[in-house]
Amino acid sequence: MPKIEKNYTLKIVLLFLATGAGIFAIWYALMREESVDWLSSQISHQASPYAITVTENDLIISNVISGYEFILPNKFKTLGSKNLVLFIEEAGKKKCAIRHYYLKSGEALENQAKVVLSAKYGKLVFESADKNQTNDCGKYLLEIKKNIEIN
Repeated sequence: MPKIEKNYTLKIVLLFLATGAGIFAIWYALMREESVDWLSSQISHQASPYAITVTENDLIISNVISGYEFILPNKFKTLGSKNLVLFIEEAGKKKCAIRHYYLKSGEALENQAKVVLSAKYGKLVFESADKNQTNDCGKYLLEIKKNIEIN
């Protein structure tokens, strides 16, 4: 038998070196800036940034990524995970629907928005989803504006 087949110490050293090189290659591939940007964008696209706390009287909505929270007016409910829709439900119908979303600072803002607040890295927007109910539901937009806390 050749000498290399009998020398297990050399085989083990080569195995450890190959394993170490493989682990380093995987680590390097994941730690490159492009890979980190891609991974973090996938995570932020999948998960909802909102944490909803239910108390006896209110719903407290916190955006844990952007660092703000607000208390919904009484009887309001919410739908959605990334772009929230806030509404009152009466007799099985949605009333006073309010869309809420976060704009990055460079994005354009539509004229129809009723409440726009500056926040970390962008703007918070609360707008009435149904333009026919804007007069009746505008008080809820002002109440949300009053109860928002930006960190």
